[in-house]
Amino acid sequence: MKIRLLNFLLGIIFISFLSSCLSKVVLEDDLITQQNDTQIQQYINSKKLVATKAPNGVYYTITKANPTGRILTLGDTVRLHYVISRLDDVKVDSSSVLRNQPFTFFNNGGATNIFLKLLPLMRDGEQATFILPSSIVGNTQELSGVPANSPIRCDIKFFKTYNEDMSIDEYVSANKLSVKEKIEAVSTTTGFKNYVTYIQVKAGAADLIAGKVAKLKYTGRLLNGYVFDSNVNKTDSLNYTVGGTNNYVQGFRVGVDKMRLGEKATFIFPSGLGYGSTARNNIPAYSTLIFDIEIVAMKDK
Repeated sequence: MKIRLLNFLLGIIFISFLSSCLSKVVLEDDLITQQNDTQIQQYINSKKLVATKAPNGVYYTITKANPTGRILTLGDTVRLHYVISRLDDVKVDSSSVLRNQPFTFFNNGGATNIFLKLLPLMRDGEQATFILPSSIVGNTQELSGVPANSPIRCDIKFFKTYNEDMSIDEYVSANKLSVKEKIEAVSTTTGFKNYVTYIQVKAGAADLIAGKVAKLKYTGRLLNGYVFDSNVNKTDSLNYTVGGTNNYVQGFRVGVDKMRLGEKATFIFPSGLGYGSTARNNIPAYSTLIFDIEIVAMKDK
């Protein structure tokens, strides 16, 4: 009986100790939040900014408005120029404006991307100034040169969103192309559902046979017409193992797998089925790709 009573008392003591620790953490977080808010308000007043406080605690002001700009949506490719500074006006990070190399990323809804906590407050084509409390940046501070638990300023000088599916549809419409099928495919890199737009130019004569090698003539292009690769004027053809493992981008494979011997077709697909965030030779990151393909022969391995 005494042992049970002792265990009970020890349990009460432990719970009290744990509650005390948790309360201390909560109080410390509240204190940091209050200190941040005071610093931000003093900074806003000193800079004579007219700022709005968003529900997530970010203060912002739109410095260049574009009321008709589209709103960021899941699956967009984003390009922006930014400058991040401490509240004592020391710059700690920025994109490369002089080289015209905006920071580019795919909007996958990730909570770790600071910009995805800011950009929903803007429209495409706008410019804005944001003051971020340390809870948004990360209280342990991920930015070099910024003390822990410090608010920061972020100026976005250029903001452009690109929805590749919309761009593909516009391209098809502008070039009056007849779409045979939109082939659904889940990107192996992003996990998002994408579509390969299938435009048949010439019908094929026979089905491809698994295990055999299809001989391909192809041209790879960007939406702006730039040809980044082609073997049309070469004597050799590209080998493609039917139903096998082929080391080509996913959209290319999805398209070829739909073709028949003798067929000519054009396939257009977003970067999620192409090279994604990787720039390759003269192909920029997040590029929509177009492939004109002809299956000219089929042979044994």
